[in-house]
Formats: sequence, C-alpha cells, structure tokens
Amino acid sequence: MVKMTNKRIRLAINWVLKKGETTANVANDFKVSKRRIQQLIKLYKETGEYPVLNMKRRPKTHLTDEQKKIIKQAYSESLLGVKLLRYHIKTEYKQDIPQNKIHEYLLESGLANPDPNKQKKRKRCRYERDFSLSLIHTDWWEYDGKQVIAYEDDASRKILSIGEFDNATTENAIDVLKGTEKQAEEFNVMIEAINTDRGAQFYPNKKDKNGEADSVFQKYLGSKGIKHIPSRRNNPQTNGKIERFVQTYKKHRNRFRSANEFKDWYNDRIHGALKLEWGETPNEAFIRKLQPESILGLVFKALGW
Repeated sequence: MVKMTNKRIRLAINWVLKKGETTANVANDFKVSKRRIQQLIKLYKETGEYPVLNMKRRPKTHLTDEQKKIIKQAYSESLLGVKLLRYHIKTEYKQDIPQNKIHEYLLESGLANPDPNKQKKRKRCRYERDFSLSLIHTDWWEYDGKQVIAYEDDASRKILSIGEFDNATTENAIDVLKGTEKQAEEFNVMIEAINTDRGAQFYPNKKDKNGEADSVFQKYLGSKGIKHIPSRRNNPQTNGKIERFVQTYKKHRNRFRSANEFKDWYNDRIHGALKLEWGETPNEAFIRKLQPESILGLVFKALGW
C-alpha cells in the first residue's frame, strides 16, 4: 500500500470536493481504504484546513524471528484461526502478539487465506444454555464418501459422540446417541432436549399407515424423556453450532486416523465461544457448566459415599 503524504491528502480531498469524484474511486487511485478518504474529508469539513500527518507517531513494528517461530509452531499444533491462536499463544507461550501481526504472518506463510465473508456484520445474536446436557445439537453431513453424525453440547461445545457410516439412517443416529447417553449417565445428568433439522432420519415428513406422525427417532427420545426440538424450515441458524463444527471437521479430519481421534483433539483445544482469558477447552467448559447437584454427585462417587 502506498503511503499517504500531506500532498496526496490535499489532492484526495480536492478530487472529491472540487472535481466531484467518488470516495470509492479516489480510494482506489490512492491505494487506501474508502473509509480513510471519508475520514480525511470529515476532518477538512470540520476544521476548514487540510489534515497533516503526525510525523512523531509510533513507528511500525515488525515480528522478530522468535515470534514468527512461535506463531508457526502454535498454529501447527492447534490449527486455530487468528483470534483463537492469539489466546493460545498467550496461555501456552506467555507472549502477547497482536492479532493483526499474527494474521499478516499467516497470510505471508500461506497458512491462512482472506475470507471476505468474515468481514460482514452478523445480524443474529448467539444464544446458549447455562448447563451442560440441557440441549444437544446433532446433524448428518457427508465427508470423503462417508455419512457423519455428531452430538454437540450447546453450553460447552463439547462433542459428546460421533460416528461415520455408509448410510445416514435413523438406526445409526440412535446408535451414536447412545454414546452421548452413556456420558450423561457417567455425570449423573439427564439430557433435557435435542435439536435437529427436519431430515427424514429425525422428523416425519408425513404420517405412517396407522396415522401416527412420530418418527422412530422421536419415539426413542420420548422413551428416554428427552424433548425433541426440530429447527424451523429454511432456518439452519437454529442448529448453527453443529454447522460450525462441521466446517472444522471437514477442514481437519484428514489429519486424524478416526473420527473419535478427531473428536478428542477438538474437545481438548481452545474454543472461541468459551473463556478465552484462560484458554478454556470444551472438555473444561463441560465440567464447569455442570449443574451443582451433578458436581456434588461426582464428589460423593469419587469418595465412595
């Protein structure tokens, strides 16, 4: 990017205010952002004078070779995005490297790519349950010729169980769900509800011959006292947490020998929706967010009472 000088600042302002050029065209010609041109024009209108550069401002800093080495090593072991990678470096390497510097180095090294979609303003507010196992998200997706299903805890983002199959069937969905139920039993917790889309494996699209509307999956949940929460039609954001997990799965699954090995890695790495101050993982958040009576029961169990 070409540096702005006092002369170039005056030219940019005159082109917009006197020649009628758009800020977008001027920004493109001067190789700066549109916002920067708008800021300069705003200052000129407020003061009546052309803005001048502050020559005493702090000079730009650059990463040291040691910092670059830390960034590369931290990325290779965690595969985290820029925001979370910074917290990983702070907790594991005790260094606070600015996020923009980390991003610049990852781009230079080919370890990251610009993503315009992440620059858009998000219109939805995130919700989450207070306690572990109060709501579970699940969905099917395809990866490398296999049909994959996982159950994710809403409160902690922990992946409770996962499976890869040749076919996406209700029976396979229930079989993987039993792994989640086993974990709930170990922590003495009842699963309250499960959120799914309206796929045929979970939700009946029409009544059967006997006029019943419940699917096999719904009947199984009912027998366990679990509430089924199907997402609204054409509203995948309701089940957005599992959708986000699927992106990570598709990006990194090939690095692991099995789905369960990937699950264990995922549950033990820092997560952006949790406590970044101490680099909390889904496994840690799952314990932290257990209801008090469940934690008390675990204590009694450990003491043999």
